[in-house]
Amino acid sequence: MIYLKQTFDLDPASPANRDRFVSIAERAILPAHERIGGRLVGAFFAHEEWFSQIIHVTEFDDLASFDRYREAARRDRETAEGIAQLEILAPNRSVDLLEPLGPIAVDTLHAAIEASNAEPLRTYTFAILEITGGKLDQFASMLEAAGGGLPIIAAWRELSGNPNRVYDLWKGDVGRHGYRPTDEAQDAFFEPLRRVAPRERMMRLHALPYSPLR
Repeated sequence: MIYLKQTFDLDPASPANRDRFVSIAERAILPAHERIGGRLVGAFFAHEEWFSQIIHVTEFDDLASFDRYREAARRDRETAEGIAQLEILAPNRSVDLLEPLGPIAVDTLHAAIEASNAEPLRTYTFAILEITGGKLDQFASMLEAAGGGLPIIAAWRELSGNPNRVYDLWKGDVGRHGYRPTDEAQDAFFEPLRRVAPRERMMRLHALPYSPLR
């Protein structure tokens, strides 16, 4: 599988513009996905970088499927019109291609989508980690050992951009609590993790109305 992560910065970053974005996405972008072969798996907004920054994650079977999607999008009039309207609302955008990091099976994400349709979570968390060069396999082994006991539903590494950057997608709002001193359980988790991933950023993701991950 290949995943396209699109980030949209609203300008101006107002709730009204966010509503306009949602309306365009529901009217033009989602139907286009079904016609031209993209599978939206998550649509969120977050405030960590810019207020109401919007993030789409779309799934493809492989790079060839992604190429066919891009070509079809160029030929599809409604898709082109929808993208043009989104560009007016969010002129600053960024795109990353991601691939799964083996220990978290793709089926885990699909099962989470199905479960969230029955019982929406509303909020998810990106843990964005910078892995020390040459230690990605070590990190993957740690994730495999701990993954079953953690509410992680997807793990991706960048195909474009930084090859040592990993996105772990967690169910729920991770890190809601305020300050409290560390304890033995936290130290046992973080000390080996920080030897291979010394830097980490958390991004709280709020599901948009049309997001398959609800």
